[in-house]
Amino acid sequence: MPFIRESWPHGAGLPDSCTSVKAQTPAKVAVQPQQEKKEKKEKAPKPAKEEKKEAAPSLEEAWDVFANCDLRVAKIVECKRHADSDKLYVEQIDLGEGRLRTIGSGLQKNVTLEEMTEGLCMVFANLKPRKLADLMSEGMVLCAANEDHSVCEVMRPPAGAVVGERVQLEGNPCGGAALPKEMAKVLAPKKKFMERCLDKLMVNAKSEGSYNGVRLMTSKGPIICKSLTNMGIS
Repeated sequence: MPFIRESWPHGAGLPDSCTSVKAQTPAKVAVQPQQEKKEKKEKAPKPAKEEKKEAAPSLEEAWDVFANCDLRVAKIVECKRHADSDKLYVEQIDLGEGRLRTIGSGLQKNVTLEEMTEGLCMVFANLKPRKLADLMSEGMVLCAANEDHSVCEVMRPPAGAVVGERVQLEGNPCGGAALPKEMAKVLAPKKKFMERCLDKLMVNAKSEGSYNGVRLMTSKGPIICKSLTNMGIS
């Protein structure tokens, strides 16, 4: 085909043999859909997730609280009235640690000096030390008390119980085993373990100490007070 210049409008000046030639448009090439454009790899099916192992059942809250609180058999080896308080006793107490702890108790009006030093007592042993008057108190001597605290009686482990042994719950409801002999870590006040524990400590109808209805026990038997029944312990 003769070369057609674009400058020739509508074929003007072209040879007769070429005037009837129509500009040919390039043939349209059928475009095939890119079916095979990087065929998507079929994702391998994800392996079935393993069933989550059931977590070990956690202790009921009440038992968990007691397991975190460390109550010990103790012996008050010295007790005196605080020089600047008509309520506070200052005690030196043996918990079998190889040293004596200083503990303050507001019991002057309820318990005599002689009663404080007789026999054994039960101490809340893993409280954070706190200041009472001018001393740092390292625990709490536990007593049964009536509602207005006008009557207080020291909780007494039986004779023969070992100074320093940890108080257990009858039947070991805290996980089915005795609580560890090692001293529990000091309680964080923000978690309110002390308050939650004291809320469930009581003496029963036989004057025996109990927690959440279960008796407090030592290696020689239950812990008792002198006469109060169905009252709280604090």
